[in-house]
Amino acid sequence: MNLSTPSTKFFLASLALALGHGANAQVCAPFKDDVPINAEDFGQPDWAAIIELAFPPWETPAAGCPRLDKIGGALEAGFETYPTPEEGKFNPCYYTKAFAGMDPKLGGYPTPIDTKYPYEFAAPFFKQPGDGSTHHCAMDADPSTPVQSCPKAGTGGCGEGVKDCNVITDEFGIGHVPPFVPLAAVKNAFMSCEEDVCDWFDDDIHQCNIKKSVLDRLVTKTFGTDDGKIKFTPPKILEDLPATDPKSTYYKLEYLGDPVACADDNCRGPHYCSKAAAVEDVWGDFCPYIHTGENSGLYRHPHVALAAVELWIANKCKPQACPATWLDSPNGKDYQTDKTKSTSITWSEMDDNSDPMAQPLVPYKWPNSGDGIYPGHEAYGGLMIKPVSGSYVTKFVAMGSTVPAPVEVSMNGDHSSHDSHDSHDSNDGDVISMSEEVSGSGSIYGQRGLAVAAAVFAAAAL
Repeated sequence: MNLSTPSTKFFLASLALALGHGANAQVCAPFKDDVPINAEDFGQPDWAAIIELAFPPWETPAAGCPRLDKIGGALEAGFETYPTPEEGKFNPCYYTKAFAGMDPKLGGYPTPIDTKYPYEFAAPFFKQPGDGSTHHCAMDADPSTPVQSCPKAGTGGCGEGVKDCNVITDEFGIGHVPPFVPLAAVKNAFMSCEEDVCDWFDDDIHQCNIKKSVLDRLVTKTFGTDDGKIKFTPPKILEDLPATDPKSTYYKLEYLGDPVACADDNCRGPHYCSKAAAVEDVWGDFCPYIHTGENSGLYRHPHVALAAVELWIANKCKPQACPATWLDSPNGKDYQTDKTKSTSITWSEMDDNSDPMAQPLVPYKWPNSGDGIYPGHEAYGGLMIKPVSGSYVTKFVAMGSTVPAPVEVSMNGDHSSHDSHDSHDSNDGDVISMSEEVSGSGSIYGQRGLAVAAAVFAAAAL
C-alpha cells in the first residue's frame, strides 16, 4: 500500500477515527428504542414513518394514492382522487421529482442541495441540461444532449466497467455517492450503539445536520477498502447480501423493479418509464416513480430519509435547538418557495404537461415549455443564471463557456464581428430562451458565455 496517496491517507485517517470511536462500543442512545421499526421489512427502521415525522404529509385519500392501470394507461377505477395540498406539509402521493425544491404545496420535497447532502456535488444553474443535478453538462451543451451522458463529480476510477465504486481523492473526497450509502452507514452506527450519537452534531454550524467528518468516517468504515476506494451496492436485496448485512444499502422506499410494470425492460432505477422513453434513452429521472399497483405514489428519496433521521436524532439530543419538523428546524429555515430561486431541475417536455404521472415526450425535447405544471426555463425569471443558494461544482459545466470575438465599432455605429462563433444553432427550446437573443452578429452562446463568466467572477470576488 502506498501510504502517500490521498486515498490511502484519507482511508487511514478515517479508519483511525473509526477504531477510536469503536472503543466506546455499546454506547446506546437512551432513545434508541424510540426509533420506529418496520417488523415486516426485515426489522429495518420504518423509513416512511420517520420521514413523516420530519415532513408531515397532507391527508391521503381514503382509497389510497391514485394509480394507473398500467404505465401509460388510465387512472384505475376507485383510485382517481388526488390529495389536497396543505400548508407546511408534504405530498403523500409522490410521482415525480419535477417539483423537488419548490413550494411543498406543488407536490415536491427538498432536493439534496436543500438538505445540505454533502456528497451531491451538484451542477450549477446555467440553463444547461441537467442543471442542479449530479450530471455536469457543459453550459453550451446541445438541448438534445442526454443528461445521463454528462459526467458526475468524483466518481469512478476503479477500473473499466466497475460500477458503484469511487477512488478517494483530495479534490472530491469520497466523491458523489447516492444518499442510500450514508443512510446505511448512519443506520448501522446508530442501531449497533457504536458511539454517542449526540456527538455527531456541531453546536455552532449546521447544528441539526450530522457533521460531514462524521459521515466521512461512517461511510468509510462501512464501505471503504484498504486500497482507498468506496465500494457499495444498489439499494436492493441481493442473493449474497441480505438486508440485514451491514454492507447492504437496501432501502424499501425505492420500490425497484416491479415485475409487472418493469417487464418490458423499461425501468431505469426507481423510475418507471414508458417503453418509448426507454428506447429513446431519455434520462430516467424525467420518468415518474412507481405509479401502478398498491405501492403507487409511495416512493421517497433516500436523501429525504437521511434528512429525516438526522433531524430525528438531533431533536432527541437537543430538542430546543432542533425542532422535530424539517421546515421548522434550522435545516429548513431558508428553504425557498420562490420558483425562481428554487433548486428544481429544468424538466423535459412531457406527453401531458398537466399530469404528474406523465411520461417524457418522444421524440425527446428539452427544456419543458413551462405551459403546465412542469418547470422549464421560465423558472430562471429571465436571468441567465438562477440565483440559488447551495454548493456547486463549476469545473465541468464551465467547459462550455466561450469568449466572443472582438467587435469593431465603425464611426456610423455599425457593428461587425471579426469571427462568427455560430457553430451552435439557436432554436426554440434551446439553452437560450428567446428573450435572451442578442442583436448583431456572433453566437448568442458566445455572448452568453462572456456574460456568465463575468457574473461568476463577480460573484467570486464578493
